[in-house]
Amino acid sequence: MLRARPSSGALGAVFFMLGAAAQAAELPPGPNRELVNRTCQACHNLDAVVASNETRETWNTLLESMTSYGLRVSPEDRAKILDYLATALGPKPGSAP
Repeated sequence: MLRARPSSGALGAVFFMLGAAAQAAELPPGPNRELVNRTCQACHNLDAVVASNETRETWNTLLESMTSYGLRVSPEDRAKILDYLATALGPKPGSAP
């Protein structure tokens, strides 16, 4: 009886894609990066967060939405999270909206 065995090339491709996905979700450096990393990953991965390019107002609205889903942070930590998101993952000065 013949059994199908995955090739080492196919397995390598899967591991490569998993590694690439993990790298893609890394937050950029900045103050309070670890707070954001820890807080956001408590509920979801960072892929959508890292891919975003939102304004401060939009990040604020998203944080309000996350609060309605159960996000619990102090007002001080929320302000730090908002500052990080707006600075590290917001539109860059001179970029089109």
